[in-house]
Amino acid sequence: MIKNLFTVIWKYFDIICFLAAIIFVVWGCFLLSFVAGLFSVAVSLIIIGYLSEKIASLQ
Repeated sequence: MIKNLFTVIWKYFDIICFLAAIIFVVWGCFLLSFVAGLFSVAVSLIIIGYLSEKIASLQ
């Protein structure tokens, strides 16, 4: 059971790391200022939306 869990996690490890990086960048921008945080949220959503469309078009 544990091996299956690690297999599933490893399959999506790069996506998990990418999302964690986006979260920490947004958090850091909010620590700088509220406006920078809002802009970072907007840029993050644009990047995630673009990549999800690219992934959807591959399948």
